[in-house]
Parts: sequence; C-alpha cells; structure tokens
Amino acid sequence: MNGILPVFYGEQIRAAEERAFAITAPGELMQRASFALGVGCASALEEIYGRVYGTTAVIVVGPGNNGADALYAGAYLAKRGVKVTAHCVVPGVFHPEGMRAFMSAGGLMADCIGQDFDLVVDGIAGLGSGRPVDTTLAHWINTQAFVVSVDIPSGVNADTGECSLDSSVHADLTFTFGALKPGVVLSPGSESAGEVEIVDIGLELSEIPDLCVMLPEAAEEFLSPPQFDAYKYSRGVVGIAAGSKAYPGAAQLTVLGAEYTGVGMVMFADIGDFESGITQEFPQVVMANSTSPRVTAWGVGPGFSGTDSEYEFLTQILSGSLPVVLDAGALTAVAQSADLRAVVQTRSALTVVTPHVGEFRQLFPDLGDPTWVNVRHAAKTLNAIVVAKGPRTIMCDPGGSSFVDIEGTSALATAGSGDVLTGNIAGLLAAHAEQVEQSVSRALEVVAAGVWMHGRAGRIAADSTVTPTAVDIGLACAEVRTG
Repeated sequence: MNGILPVFYGEQIRAAEERAFAITAPGELMQRASFALGVGCASALEEIYGRVYGTTAVIVVGPGNNGADALYAGAYLAKRGVKVTAHCVVPGVFHPEGMRAFMSAGGLMADCIGQDFDLVVDGIAGLGSGRPVDTTLAHWINTQAFVVSVDIPSGVNADTGECSLDSSVHADLTFTFGALKPGVVLSPGSESAGEVEIVDIGLELSEIPDLCVMLPEAAEEFLSPPQFDAYKYSRGVVGIAAGSKAYPGAAQLTVLGAEYTGVGMVMFADIGDFESGITQEFPQVVMANSTSPRVTAWGVGPGFSGTDSEYEFLTQILSGSLPVVLDAGALTAVAQSADLRAVVQTRSALTVVTPHVGEFRQLFPDLGDPTWVNVRHAAKTLNAIVVAKGPRTIMCDPGGSSFVDIEGTSALATAGSGDVLTGNIAGLLAAHAEQVEQSVSRALEVVAAGVWMHGRAGRIAADSTVTPTAVDIGLACAEVRTG
C-alpha cells in the first residue's frame, strides 16, 4: 500500500548490504551514503545560516563505517568551503581511506571538545552498537547549534530505540540509510533522532516487515469523501457507549471523535445512571442499545465507572460479532474479570484495546512497560489489536504485524484525549466494516489511520492554542478530513 513505510531490523539491513556488496563495486555503497550525507549537511547549513562557505563543522568519528561515512561527508563539505575538523573518539582509530580523503580535501584533525561549531556530524557508532556515549562527549555534542547523526543517533539501540538521554546524541536531523530502523521511530530513541530522512542507497529489502509507519497519503485513503451513490447506512453506523455519573463528559468526547470519521451515523447507548445530554449536544445522534441492528462497530468504555449495568453491556457486546474498541473503564473491567478476558480471547470478531501505560500494566501485569516486544506479546495473548498509547503509540495485531505512529505530539497529553481517539478508531472501523472483515492486517491499517487522524487533529489544535483541550482536538478532526 502506498504511503506505508517499512521498518527493518539492523540484521535485515546488514543482510541486504551483503547482497548489495556482491553486485556493486567495492566502496560504492559507502560512497552513495556519504555523498547523500554531505549534500544533506550542506543543505542544512544553507537553510540555517544562508550559506555553506565559511561555516564551521566538526566530524565526530568512530572506528566503524559510520565514522567513515562522516569522514567522506566531511571531505565533501571541506570542498564546499566549510572549515571542517575531525575529532576521533578513539585516538588514532579511524577508517584509513576515509581519513585520507578528508585530509586531502583540507580537513583538520583536533581534540576540539569545548569549542563551538555551526554543525556537528555524529559518526560515533552504527547499527551494531547501542552502547552509551561518554556523558561529557554527549553533553558537548548536544549543546552545539545543529547536530546531524549518521544512520542512527549514537547511544540509541537501532532495534529497540532504548537509550539513556544523558548518554546519547540528540540529533536535529538523522540521515538513515536504506530504510527506517526501529530505533529512530520508537520511543525514546525517536526523541534523539529528530527529523529523519531516508537515504536510498540501492538496498533490496524483500522481507515482510514486522513494523511499519503510516504516512498521510495512506491514512487519507480511509478519510476520503463518500462516493456519489453513498447513503447513511452504506457509510457505516458506529455505536458508542461511554460516560457515567462520575465522568459524564466522556460520552460527548467519544461521540465527537466519531462524528468526523466519515461514518454515516453515530448511535449512542445510554446505559448509565446519568443524563448524558448527547441528543441535546448532538441532535443528529440516534439512541441505541446492545442489539441495534444497524451498528457496524462499537466504541465502548470511556468514562465507565464499574457498574453492573456497564458489565452486563460489555458482556453482551463482546459476545456479538461486531468489531469493538475498548478503552478506559472497559479495560479495567477486562483486567479485573477473568470471564470478560476469556470472552475477548476467544472472540472471532475484531477487538481493539487502547491502553495508556498504566492500563497496559493493569491488563498485562506480567509484561511490564509497553515496549514494542511487550505490545506484540500482549496482542497475541489477548487475541486483540493492542493500541499502546504513548509518545510513540504502538499498534500490534495478534499475528505480530505492527505500526508505530509518528504523527502524535505532546498536544494529545490532555484529559479526555483518549476518549476522542476511541471515537476516531471506532468510527473508522464502522465506516470501513467491509474492509475490516477482509483481514486482520487490513483492520490494523484502519486502526493506524484512526491513530494518525487523532495525532493530526492534535497538531491542528495546537496551531490555534498552545495547550489544546480534548474538545479542541475533537473539533479539529473536521479539519483533518478537509485537509
């Protein structure tokens, strides 16, 4: 599918490089990578300072191929009139051909820690190393004006994103070669990677990726306008069950999230002991119950407070054959009830759970934090698509296929934002019910589009106010659909 970027492990990248080495001239891949790196650094200097000639740069050189790429890029910059200095992290250990090219172009060698430069090129470590960077060196690099990392920020594990923020390079821009690596899209490594640009060096990666990133063009496929002959029922009907006396606003926020997904109708099941006010706030919403025949997907649980009527409703919905999105109070019910958990695990229909970190620990106490590995295990164990909300929201289906969202920002970290997300995902599942029935992998794409929509709405809302509320995010969903 166009607009979906695959993410590959370091081992897969290295295997592709070995295949490429067999059919290319010696050193050709390195020249492709280093030339793109040099051009990219020059473009960054031009954009930031308005010039390339006369600027200053330091190449921080490690003993491996990333250090070599940095040296060749430094040679390119020196030829463009940049005053370039190389600092070797291991004195006297460097790529000899790269160093010769660097020195021949006019590059300098120095122990320059403590000096200031316009640009730092981080070539310390590569794919095979997630070792921490010396904290003094990391601090110096991270206080420079602009930092570019080669392939992966040094100190970040390329396969997991694990790193210590005190002993890793914090790049403004990372040029990653061949394909995305997990370390530049998974938290906390993504925080160190900054903006990421993929450099095509001609690698053939035929493996089916375990992890993908959804780009706007792919998400927007699920947000396109209705066809000419569409009518309300053909566009899908989403059922929402949310809110309680303790959390009445959750009902409105979840409905708001569903309203702008393109679904033909939103129906609301009023099962609590409170006045939801839904039809006053949204006169187009129709009341429903657990057996309403028009519903094509359900969003259930935001604002639930643990009542018997909520438990009974959950049991009825999960015993049915429609896709169900579970959030908040519904997740607590599943975590606390072996019977409900068993119903989810044996469902033939799609279940989506959307825990934040605390809810993930509650649902899966044996797993710990929602790392990519743990989320994949959780999805398989629960027989559900798990949407682990966080700085980089991870979505996994029971078969192990995964997406990581890079659209969301800290603007989403506000009360009620998750309720909007439940409406986003449930609405899209209802609107694309036929596609969801085709395969779990297609359902995962719809879920990823819902997460992307939520993240884009957060960005739009943040453009209007520094600290948007969940209402602002919900209303911004309308602008996501209009571009």
